[in-house]
Amino acid sequence: MKHKQKAIQLDKAKLQAHPLLGELIKNDLVNLKVNHCIGELSIEVIQTILDLHPLPVTLSTDGDCYLTLASSGILERFKAHPLSKKLTLKVLIYPADAVEHMLSVTLLYNCAVTLYLKNCLGANIQQRHACFKAHGIHAPKKTILANLANTSPSAFR
Repeated sequence: MKHKQKAIQLDKAKLQAHPLLGELIKNDLVNLKVNHCIGELSIEVIQTILDLHPLPVTLSTDGDCYLTLASSGILERFKAHPLSKKLTLKVLIYPADAVEHMLSVTLLYNCAVTLYLKNCLGANIQQRHACFKAHGIHAPKKTILANLANTSPSAFR
């Protein structure tokens, strides 16, 4: 699918969920707790994470805003950062005729691939954290990682 890429200031981004996206995720289960450690992350860390997760969108019919083609818990959580006005968001702008394809990719295919990969993430974080320490590379505390993951530090075993 051909798309355009653009970077926009997060606080100036006019984003609205595509109406079909809203219908397709209306029965989703979301269990996010208030995440106080977001404010502890440096702006550089948050910007890098945002850069790793561009948001697929299409233009509204009047061109006034971007209609999102994926739900983004990452974006929603980082909007609450005290320095969010300094953040930029990468958007991938798809044509209107690609909406249904993109929704199937973001909501079904991507989730299925991600679910498969998540089975061992806790153990991988534990092992990677130990490797960072062994190499003398600064790593965040496990409590911060656990808070970001909405879990307890004991999940990293």
